Amino acid sequence: MSDATTTTTEPKQPFWKSPFLIAFVVGAATLTVLPFLQTMAMRAPPPVASLGEWQLTDQDGHVVSNDTLKGQVWIASFFFSRCPTVCPQQQKDFSQILGHVDDLRDDDKKPIKLVSFTVDAEYDTPAVLKAWGDKMGVDSTTWSLLSGPEAALKELLMKRMFVDMGERTPLPGDLFDISHASKFVLIDQNGDVRGYWGTDELARGNLINAARLIWKRGPQP
Repeated sequence: MSDATTTTTEPKQPFWKSPFLIAFVVGAATLTVLPFLQTMAMRAPPPVASLGEWQLTDQDGHVVSNDTLKGQVWIASFFFSRCPTVCPQQQKDFSQILGHVDDLRDDDKKPIKLVSFTVDAEYDTPAVLKAWGDKMGVDSTTWSLLSGPEAALKELLMKRMFVDMGERTPLPGDLFDISHASKFVLIDQNGDVRGYWGTDELARGNLINAARLIWKRGPQP
């Protein structure tokens, strides 16, 4: 008499119930949907000030005003050509912003522009700013250096943009300084200030993100 061995085969689990397949599908869906939800949740800072009407002159002698910049996202900085302290490095840092927004191109939209305002209008004429810009490698189509009557600059910067523009302060060695805002300012297509950022790398990154968002979605993103 021989022993009989009985084997029981368990039914196979349907492939669609596989925990590995489920984990894969959930992971893929998360990677696809989460960035979309994060993008939809992003919001640019609300307007904090309106610049109204203004007019100054750039390094090429051309008028730059609220009308010429209408419909354009632009970023402002403040400097003077004879600045012996922070201006040169700040303006170099400022110029690097262009490399992070120059991919934004659309036939129906103006590109993001840099605009630097001098706080030494008496000396920084358009010709002086042109020479300074040439040394810095400034392309006037993407970066405007603005000057004009001191009263007009103070009105725009101090009373509308709410940034500092001080008086000339003597320094040792026949040098001088002029206090001014050490920050960058984002302005939207309507000419409204959308925020103030520091000049360090992290702050510039946040500024660039906000500028790109407003450029893509308009002034009410």
